[in-house]
Amino acid sequence: MGSNAASISEKILVAGLLITLASLPWSPFGTSCGTGIIALAWVVTAVNRSLITPTNKLLTGAMAGLYVWHVVGLLWTDNLSEGLMTLKIKLPILIVTTALMTIRWDPNKWLPRILSVFVFSISASAIAGLVWGWWQISAGQTLHPSEWSPFISHIRMGILLSLGWGGLLIYSITKHRLIAPAILYAVIALLYIWQTQSVTGCLMFIFATFFGMMQYLKHSLRWVIVAGSAISFVGIILLVQTLRPSPQPAQLPTHTEWGAPYTHHQDRFLDENGYKVWNFLAWDEARIAWNKRSDFVFDGPDNMGHPLKITLTRYLTSLNLPKDGLAIQGLTEEDIRAIEQGTPSAVEHLKSGMNRRLDVLRYEVGNWMDDGNPSGNSVTQRWVYLKTGLHIALNNGIVHSLLGVGTGDLPDAYQHAYIELDTPLNPQFRKRTHNQYLAWWVASGFIALILWIIVLIASWKRDSEWLSLGRLAWWMVVVSCFAEDTLETQAGVTFAVFALVLFSRNDSKES
Repeated sequence: MGSNAASISEKILVAGLLITLASLPWSPFGTSCGTGIIALAWVVTAVNRSLITPTNKLLTGAMAGLYVWHVVGLLWTDNLSEGLMTLKIKLPILIVTTALMTIRWDPNKWLPRILSVFVFSISASAIAGLVWGWWQISAGQTLHPSEWSPFISHIRMGILLSLGWGGLLIYSITKHRLIAPAILYAVIALLYIWQTQSVTGCLMFIFATFFGMMQYLKHSLRWVIVAGSAISFVGIILLVQTLRPSPQPAQLPTHTEWGAPYTHHQDRFLDENGYKVWNFLAWDEARIAWNKRSDFVFDGPDNMGHPLKITLTRYLTSLNLPKDGLAIQGLTEEDIRAIEQGTPSAVEHLKSGMNRRLDVLRYEVGNWMDDGNPSGNSVTQRWVYLKTGLHIALNNGIVHSLLGVGTGDLPDAYQHAYIELDTPLNPQFRKRTHNQYLAWWVASGFIALILWIIVLIASWKRDSEWLSLGRLAWWMVVVSCFAEDTLETQAGVTFAVFALVLFSRNDSKES
């Protein structure tokens, strides 16, 4: 290839990479435009007959095979429109991999600039989300944690921020530069993750920090093992201590102030603000008192669609009050309105960010231990999603297990399985896998799962110039796919493909 043609192809490719990664935390449209420019670079190179042999043939072939297999999966899908949308979302698997592996370009020259743009863009997006959220709060709005991320999923943002932080930490440690910018970035990332209450983002940030700090000890495997084991052990102990339910009180009264009998379920674990939800129940008395104070019926729903008596029970518990007539009589009008609107805790406004998320997790753990309905509980719902997905994959014959239900049939298959299994989840919480490995298996069969595993094995090979950052990116994809269906959204699939392919350039430099 002539030097002029090579320069044109390289510049088009780099422009596409810059636009894609700069747009990733902001705009699906911008991300699509960048991916289109990357495809254009490949077309220009092909027209000039200047494509090179892939430097990682196994990775290139497995990625192409994974996408082609999804195309083949249209043959047995019932939901063709969903299938075509799935192929559109997953196009980066084919485009980005093929372009990066068959166009000659200089990663050592361009990657520092590309990654700098990515880090700056993700920082700006996080700052914009925080400013927007605080502006909404100051205007009297109540924001759901996910609404602090107005551009893309707060979970995807948490993962992107964690990857950027890990890269900056590695660079600061190895090059002894950009220490102050790295600390500033970490503060921004932590504020964002705190406000969005992303458990995945928090875990990824901790993992990136641990991975980066291990650069100090990378020449001593023994210290890496000791430090990793100690940190993991302490972390597990602290998590268990934080989430475990409080103990039952030793003595409890038998009757209310008005003479009605209390019911105490001392075999249950559920807490609200550290107090037992299922103690001090006097619902017959509470029903009469509540119906005198509110137009919302005690045995009906609140404004969020949840059983009002449960919301009331949790709200009174959060105040350490019994669930009886006298307690309801003493509630303020503000308390009554809050309960009607579905507010489960009188003190939730006093906590924000991850503090509030920990309270929610404690409630989810107690609810799970009490065999309660997991609807709305993001962590325990995943167990239902997992069981439902395995049911689809393993109980519909060997053909479905091998080939999957069809490229576009994953959502419909889940809805049918929920009905078949008589799931306890309320309709609005009947979602998909939240596990990418399971998503491959259910939608496209065991063949797709094997192809994905081959992709992960092949992408373990990293360019030696970018070994640490490349390995961090690889681990983030592998780990995040256990808790999220990462490659089922445009932002997720673009992140994953870049994380796996961008640093896999030259087999001879593999370390």
